Amino acid sequence: MEEQLNVVAKIGTYKDEDGEKKSYWAKVGITTETRQGGIALKIDTLPVNFDGWLYLATPSDNKFNY
Repeated sequence: MEEQLNVVAKIGTYKDEDGEKKSYWAKVGITTETRQGGIALKIDTLPVNFDGWLYLATPSDNKFNY
């Protein structure tokens, strides 16, 4: 894994102009590669309404509107 990934958490939902349910996302940390080739997570914060799920997203992924 050469590229860092954003760690994101869902923080709420809303309806877009077409009435579709969408999610709000917050960046809560990043991943990084360890010297041994593993993956480490650096968590900076967790939302108050955190449901326990974290997602990994590329920094350029527009699906996560943080």
